[in-house]
Amino acid sequence: MKILIAVPPAQYHDKELAQVTAVFDHNKIPYEFASREAGQAKGTFGGRVFVPLSFEDVILTREEEFDALTILGGQGAQAHFWNNPDLLELVKIFRIHRKVIGGISTGPVVMAKAGILKKRPATVISGMAIREMMKMDVKFEDKPFVFLDRLVTARDPSDAKRFAELIVEYLYGNPEFNGPQVVPAPNKLGFDI
Repeated sequence: MKILIAVPPAQYHDKELAQVTAVFDHNKIPYEFASREAGQAKGTFGGRVFVPLSFEDVILTREEEFDALTILGGQGAQAHFWNNPDLLELVKIFRIHRKVIGGISTGPVVMAKAGILKKRPATVISGMAIREMMKMDVKFEDKPFVFLDRLVTARDPSDAKRFAELIVEYLYGNPEFNGPQVVPAPNKLGFDI
């Protein structure tokens, strides 16, 4: 099990990233960072993280390694992610393979622009992001979190801890999120009698 975290190359929200990675670390789920290009990413509040992968690298050679995609927000996501063709393609690929996809703050707009939230409920931070979601025919809900069918959206950077926990719960197959668990039938006829 492994998570890909999409980090804007500049102006990612430092506390948002710290809370998300803390939840993944606590649950002992490995993760890697990806962005438009490999290199150093700079946070709004002075943080720095090294990003070893570009979205293109993941699409070409590494996509099968990951079980979930987490798209961080902040001003950087709006500037560098909303119209990034490689990230939009990666979101579509993850959706085709039924992987967990989450976006927080301005990150859900990427999911909407990739077409995976069309006519679905989702949330996003207030402001211009709401208008972008509405343009993509998303059913905007003014809630801290919306999760359905392996898609998780969260409104504010302050919600990052619970946002990451919802992604972990999907990965662990919590029946509350994935519906009833199928238990193999014990007899040869295939009926559980």
